Amino acid sequence: MIGGLFKAFTLLGSEWVMWLMLFLSVASFAVIIERFRNLRNQERVGALLWKEQILSWMKGGIFPDSSEKVNEIVQKYPCIEADLLQVLLTAKNSNRNELEPLMASFLGHKRVELDKNLAFLGTMGSNCPFIGLFGTVLGIIKAFNDLGEKTMESGGAQGVSSGLSEALVATAVGLLVAIPAVLFFNFFQRKIKMTVARAESLGNFLISLK
Repeated sequence: MIGGLFKAFTLLGSEWVMWLMLFLSVASFAVIIERFRNLRNQERVGALLWKEQILSWMKGGIFPDSSEKVNEIVQKYPCIEADLLQVLLTAKNSNRNELEPLMASFLGHKRVELDKNLAFLGTMGSNCPFIGLFGTVLGIIKAFNDLGEKTMESGGAQGVSSGLSEALVATAVGLLVAIPAVLFFNFFQRKIKMTVARAESLGNFLISLK
């Protein structure tokens, strides 16, 4: 059994790991692009809503008093702040003790939406180096097996060096995929935290007026 397992490892090599890493890299960058566009739009529209509407409301202490006006705001400013504004201002019960759990529930739901696919980036960042290292180990096993069987006619030492250098590429590729995934994962987490905090500050102000 052990001999068969060793033979399987010698046949695998590191090439398939390269293809796997290429696929994971494409998937990772697809997630990065999608999340970047989504969060950038949330931040841009939210900042516009604060600038054009919310700040003036806070200074005057006057907020939209009809569902029609609130719906217009939601359509004009598609962001988490506008959605929270609609939830709080159209709530049937205006009791502060009930609005706070309502806001927390809504923001929790929105947080889940904003976190979409970020677990994938986190997984890539923490596991791709190990996948690359696994490919390197397989490549090294294959290189030394080829040397032992004397299948490299151009010279044993030279053949092993070539096989080892090719195997080490798998580790480099693993790091190349992991580093951007980790950087953007942390970047997106910060953006989400800021977005939710901005919406929460608006919600607390609205509830304080009740």
